[in-house]
Amino acid sequence: MTSSPHTTNSRLEFLHQKLTRRVTPLLIVALSILMPQMASAGAWTLGKGQVWSKITYMSLSTNEHYDNDGNVGEIPARYKSQQVYFDVYYGLNDRIDVGVKIPYISNEFVDVSPEHPFSGAPDKKDSGLGDVRGVAKINLVQSADLVGTLKLGFKAPVGEYREVPEALSITGGQWDFEVVGQLGRSFWPVPVYGNVDLGYRLRGEYADPNPSDAGGVDRTYTPGAEIVFNAEAGYSPMDKLLVALKYESIIGAEYDTINNPPAGSQVETLNQSVAYLAPTVLVGLHPSVSLEAQARMTVSGSRYFAGSTYGVGLSFTADLIEQVVRQGTP
Repeated sequence: MTSSPHTTNSRLEFLHQKLTRRVTPLLIVALSILMPQMASAGAWTLGKGQVWSKITYMSLSTNEHYDNDGNVGEIPARYKSQQVYFDVYYGLNDRIDVGVKIPYISNEFVDVSPEHPFSGAPDKKDSGLGDVRGVAKINLVQSADLVGTLKLGFKAPVGEYREVPEALSITGGQWDFEVVGQLGRSFWPVPVYGNVDLGYRLRGEYADPNPSDAGGVDRTYTPGAEIVFNAEAGYSPMDKLLVALKYESIIGAEYDTINNPPAGSQVETLNQSVAYLAPTVLVGLHPSVSLEAQARMTVSGSRYFAGSTYGVGLSFTADLIEQVVRQGTP
C-alpha cells in the first residue's frame, strides 16, 4: 500500500518532534593527541615546511537523544551516522599553521518502530561531502614547557540543507566563524601533557531557499552562538604508546527558529548543548606514522543525540621542504 502525502508528512513530523530540532550532522571533530612526532596537537604548532595529515573514520549508532531538560529518551528509529574526515595542516613558519578538514558523511534512519512506520518516506538517508572547515593557528607564547596559541577557524557550507528530518542533512547550510584560545603544558621529563581550549563560535544565517514550500513563510533562521571548551591530558607509559582522556563541550545560546515570523505567530526558541568524554589510545607505528583509536561518549546534552561514537585514525607527518630538497626538486 502506498502512503499518501499527508500520512508520510505525519510520520515525518512525529519523528521530527522526537528528534533534536535543527540538529545538523554531529559536530564531530577528530581528536588531536600530542606526541613528540605530532607537533600540531592542541596548542602546539608545526615547524616551518612541516605537513601533518590524518584520515579518520567515525561511526555512531543510537536510538537515544537528549530532550530540552537534558534527559535521555528514545526515538522511534535507530539513527546511524558514519563519517570519514581528511585533515591536512601545513607549517608556514615555526609559529603559524594553516589547515583544512574535509568530511564525507552518511546519515540514515533504520529499524523504525512498528507503531510509527517510516516506509514510503523519501527522507531516510543522505550522504556526500559535508561542510568544509578551515583553520589558522598562531603561536603567541612558547617556552620550554608552556605554549599558548590563538586558533581562528571557519566552516563553509557544502551542498543543500535538508529541512525534515534535520538530522539527516550532511550540511548545516550556513557559515560558522570561531576564535579559540589554546594553552598547552608539558611536564617533561615526566611523560605527561595537558591542553585546554576555550573559544567562541559565531554561527551564520541559514537562508531559506524555498519559502513557498512552507506556504510563503520565510524559514530563515540564525543558530545560536556557541561556547566551546575542551580539556585533555595524556600520558605515555612506554615508547610509541600514548593514552589520553579528553573532555569536549559545546554550549549553545538560545535562538528563534525563524528570524522574521509572520505577524501574530508564535516562534519556538531553542538551544543546543552537548558534552563528551573521549578516552583515546595512540600507537606510533613509525617516527612519522601513528594509529589512533577512540570512543567519544556523551555525558550530557540538550537537543542532541546521545550515545558513543567510535573512531579510528591514521596520521602522518613529514617535512615538506626537506623532502623537496632530498628529492632534488627545484
